[in-house]
Amino acid sequence: MPTLHTRDVRLHYEESGRGPAVVFAHGGGGDLTQWRHQVADLARDHRVIAYDARGHGRSSTAADCGIPAMVDDLGALLGHLDVRRTSLVGATLGGVTVLEFALVHPEVVEAVVVVSTAPDTTDEMRARFEASAGVVESGDLAGFAAGFVSFIFSEGYVAAHAAEVADFQRRLARIDPKGYAGSIRALGNRPDLSPRLGALGAPTLVVTGALDPIPTSAPGAERLARAIPRASAVVIPDAAHLPHIERPDVFGRCVREFLAEARAAESRRSARA
Repeated sequence: MPTLHTRDVRLHYEESGRGPAVVFAHGGGGDLTQWRHQVADLARDHRVIAYDARGHGRSSTAADCGIPAMVDDLGALLGHLDVRRTSLVGATLGGVTVLEFALVHPEVVEAVVVVSTAPDTTDEMRARFEASAGVVESGDLAGFAAGFVSFIFSEGYVAAHAAEVADFQRRLARIDPKGYAGSIRALGNRPDLSPRLGALGAPTLVVTGALDPIPTSAPGAERLARAIPRASAVVIPDAAHLPHIERPDVFGRCVREFLAEARAAESRRSARA
């Protein structure tokens, strides 16, 4: 099992394919299997790396499950794998992580895709994050998983993909309470990225689902698209908070086209330099 041991955590990752590098960072409470459709597609002509964030999946947890630690983990993973230039794809918690990484390490990042990600949060969402952390810490993982699934997916997806939803729920019910609670609280208490986004030079694709029930997702996407100089936005129909899971066909096509154009634009700039 591919593993990286850092100063305070053990990170599990998977790698496949050859070509330009693309790294996937999953959302809070998830694991790298959230990206299985995208990994299978892009690995045909890309070097694809997906990993479990600290406190999630098969990675270990630590006292610090905050965003800066996750940014450091991503940097350590890229160094371990000798990835010097890459595109980054992140959803929710992973979206904040890759945005922070792109701001701190612009020389490494070719392009960025963020899914259901906002530059900051609200008091309402902060309270929701705290409530979710409390439920998980109480030991009611089954209750948390059932509630999360019923809220996060669209009714149409739940009805048509019962097996996939059940697998997602089983994985949620096995999350590490400490890792999830620490990361979701960090997400709720993070500083606003907005004042720094003008410095993000990489082309960025901002993706949301048209049926996303999270109140910060749509306005957050609009703010990201306005603030990031080279940003574009797409709304995927018939999908809620995790459009890469609900509509992998549409999401995959959007990402492929975006990465190809970002790479072509970089080649044109290099030729002019």
